[in-house]
Amino acid sequence: MVETVSFQIAGVFVTRKEQLRWVDASRPGLRVAAAHEDRASGRFLGLLGFDPLASSGLHQHVDVAFSYVLSGGLTDHAGTTVAGQAGINLPGSTHDAIAYTASLLASRLDGPVLYWPEEGREDAPHLHAGGRDARFGNPQPEREPTVSITVKDIAPLPTWVGGVQRRLIFDYRGTAHDFRHCALTLIPGTRIPPFRAAAPLELFMIGGGMRLNGSLVLAGGFGVIEAGTQVEMASDFGAYLLAWSEAPIAWTDRAGGDLFGF
Repeated sequence: MVETVSFQIAGVFVTRKEQLRWVDASRPGLRVAAAHEDRASGRFLGLLGFDPLASSGLHQHVDVAFSYVLSGGLTDHAGTTVAGQAGINLPGSTHDAIAYTASLLASRLDGPVLYWPEEGREDAPHLHAGGRDARFGNPQPEREPTVSITVKDIAPLPTWVGGVQRRLIFDYRGTAHDFRHCALTLIPGTRIPPFRAAAPLELFMIGGGMRLNGSLVLAGGFGVIEAGTQVEMASDFGAYLLAWSEAPIAWTDRAGGDLFGF
């Protein structure tokens, strides 16, 4: 896979949309652009692209997976996830998803994905990082494989930081992780006080822009903050972003509630 180039500033990695490197996946009409991935563990953060009538192939999620639909939509046997919705696949979710129109998704994977073996599959990476061929059954056939959530329908809650609202999308309840996935809205001129990330923190900018320790993340770009990094966030003209936080943060010069929903 072609390596994506990112800016690194002392534990903060920023990947702008122009830096993403698109590669074809193992089925026709599928493309992947990774901001961060580890194919050994199945961890992934990046974009997925579907041509009209392209399908993922039958697969099963071993760990939690997220897809925020930026355009188009994906349909499986239980329904369709459309633009503005977050699709959540819990461990064991088993499906084949098809796009009827050109579709673009921001995706995060917490672990590997199993693919039903197919003859004649192209010699290219699977759509999902860490994809591996295996035969499997559906462990919970009565459960819908994708939980679709319209993010803007979630009531925003104020945070203790002025100008920042949070929509908690998923609290990982019932999984092996104690993480948080949320959407943050920053009004223009917002400054978030410095804090230290106790665990990795991953961001995707849906709209607007924000500085992470001075490095600008604009719409369509990603930010990854390493564990132990002190970071300051600021938005001059407003920001709307997705965040995945793997532990509560620690404010460096004051007390306050967790920004990401712990």
